[in-house]
Amino acid sequence: MGDLACVNGEMMAPERATVPIYDRGFLFGDSVYEVCRIYAGRCWLEAQHLERLRRSLKELEFPPYDVDRLVARIYRTIREAGVDEGLVYVQVTRGVAPRTHAFPNPPVEPTEVIIVRPFDDGPSAALRETGVPVVSRPDIRWKRCDIKTTNLLGNVLANESAHREGAYEAVLIDSLGYVTEATHTSVLWAREGRVEATPEGPEILIGMTRHLAERLARRVGLPFVETRVTLPALLGADEAFLVGTSTEVMPIATIDGQPIGDGKPGPITRRLQEAYRDELRDWLAAPSPAPARA
Repeated sequence: MGDLACVNGEMMAPERATVPIYDRGFLFGDSVYEVCRIYAGRCWLEAQHLERLRRSLKELEFPPYDVDRLVARIYRTIREAGVDEGLVYVQVTRGVAPRTHAFPNPPVEPTEVIIVRPFDDGPSAALRETGVPVVSRPDIRWKRCDIKTTNLLGNVLANESAHREGAYEAVLIDSLGYVTEATHTSVLWAREGRVEATPEGPEILIGMTRHLAERLARRVGLPFVETRVTLPALLGADEAFLVGTSTEVMPIATIDGQPIGDGKPGPITRRLQEAYRDELRDWLAAPSPAPARA
């Protein structure tokens, strides 16, 4: 069991995987990606991730792309890697063509990369019990964060800055002073018995785990409200937490050194953590569909 890559249908060790220097994903970040959590050899929230991938491809005006073939290759890679608990990373670029800003005309074949690797949830599970420190940073990203592209330099710089301060994540603040999201997770918070989140739009990614958290909140009787919040207002929330593919539901203990609530995971966060575990357990117990074949 270990890391395995699949490049345009060819299996190889990740250290052997390469792309041409004229690949537009390498040159321009002209590519989209998805990351799915693997439980028991199956992709969690698979349909939702694939729908977002289709949307990203459409928004970037990619030529027709065979998503069904991609799914078959994903499961073939999972099987050959022997990974039961892990992550699958998928990236699709506009392909290889002489370097020019305009799209290749006629279109070229996209480059497809799949990477499967084991994932140890132990460290994250421990942090979910205590909560994590985060810091705030300016949101310097491009204006179409709703498209899941590989243009992530703004995220990378903010996340690196957070790690240098010993923080788990960086919460991003836009030019008007409002919270958008974090570098690789969604930010949610609780006030007066309701769960709140930044309204969806071009400034934030359409989060699959955020959508799940919304469904779970309503299921356990918690109102879910989209609203804009400033950093001072977020600091005054009763609770705050991060949600994401590998993060699941992660309590925020402090922001910029200031405790959220009493600095410990609150009751609403705990209810959502329990609801998440219940949802995952029921999904794993349900009959799995016939495995896709490449």
